[in-house]
Amino acid sequence: MEKILVAIDPVRTSFCAGIHALYLAKRIKATVSFLLVFSKSTKEIYPSLVEEMEISVKKKLGSLIEEARFDGIHVDYYLAYGKYESEVVSFIQENKITLLVVEFPTDQGALSKSCKHFLDKIRHRINCRIEVVHEKRGISDRKEGNRVAPIPTDSGK
Repeated sequence: MEKILVAIDPVRTSFCAGIHALYLAKRIKATVSFLLVFSKSTKEIYPSLVEEMEISVKKKLGSLIEEARFDGIHVDYYLAYGKYESEVVSFIQENKITLLVVEFPTDQGALSKSCKHFLDKIRHRINCRIEVVHEKRGISDRKEGNRVAPIPTDSGK
């Protein structure tokens, strides 16, 4: 049976990877694990912030998990404190994960470079497939991306 992991970085997650993983799990009869990772230093320095972020993520994930369980999908939620990369790799190895689903940032700046770097660093350390999910942009974003400009309403008068 397939075991899917959705690793969550609480700072930059929009849950597209989680939604994708749940739809996939329903189709292929897989289990899904959500892993929320906070750095130890952040927890030590800003414990109340970490608690707020954890509650916020749990709240957002709660309805997704509840709906998935209603659909018969086995879903687990885990929390870890440590280095993101190390925690993800350890979780994959210890739980015999067969598919890691990660979200690729929509921006082309530092976040996307960070994600590429993360994937390059872990792909040789894990024994599972990696599926990268790109968030679909809204219609207005696509129009701007395709350089479709709005038609001006005044005729130059």
